[in-house]
Amino acid sequence: MEKVTVLLSTYNGEKYLAEQLESLAAQQGVEVELLVRDDGSNDGTASILNEWQDKGLLSWYRTINLGPGKSFMDLLQTAQSGSYYAFCDQDDVWLSNKLQITMDKMKEVELANPGKPVIVHTDMNVVDEKLNVVHDSFWRSSGLRPDILRTFPFLCICNCVNGCTIVMNNAARELILDKYVEHDVIIHDVISALTVAYHGGIIDYVDIPTVLYRQHSSNVVGAMSYSKWSAIKNRISNIGSVIRKNIILFKDVNKIGRISVCSYLYHKVKYMLMR
Repeated sequence: MEKVTVLLSTYNGEKYLAEQLESLAAQQGVEVELLVRDDGSNDGTASILNEWQDKGLLSWYRTINLGPGKSFMDLLQTAQSGSYYAFCDQDDVWLSNKLQITMDKMKEVELANPGKPVIVHTDMNVVDEKLNVVHDSFWRSSGLRPDILRTFPFLCICNCVNGCTIVMNNAARELILDKYVEHDVIIHDVISALTVAYHGGIIDYVDIPTVLYRQHSSNVVGAMSYSKWSAIKNRISNIGSVIRKNIILFKDVNKIGRISVCSYLYHKVKYMLMR
């Protein structure tokens, strides 16, 4: 049975944390090692973590507030004993076969690409605060095409590798940490996918929802309803803001790997037409 080190970042998460921890404990077909970093909570999060640590179900630590992206990178640096690593958000719920499905795909990809850094990610069910399904596919509701968004040029213009679904092998972890540069805009999941893709690694996916992706007022990143033509209309009507955001994004992705302005614009237009 493969061991997966689950990296959970918490911050004032007492409302949903216990439910997420229960779903991690219920994972089937893998051994789960759970490492938690608390980002300076001032609610009851520490009490919940202490209770689970006393039961021997996790270990956790706390340092200064870093924000979610840097908190996950700190976890990735701290965890050093495993072969596979998974990012985990505090407010979702994982389906019991989440890690098993992802690891089956991981083994398939590693067999075909020995020694390569690999990231495998999955789709999600979008749910409300009470876990009622709002949409059965995050990818479809957001207009994302993971079959296209697998190479560095396409990932530069649109990320579909959601952190809470990622499992990476140790080769990917070591590569990400070796190449890591702090970013103000791009966060841990995008950094991870871009780094692996740019340096010859593999980004693959499973077209099955494995996470109940909870939408609530405190979400750092949320789902959006997608319509191709409404999205194009929105971009045209907000052209100034779109240009500014793309300039910032272009500069930031070039801290990870090199892409020319022409290539960036080409892949952006191509993806808009393909999806």
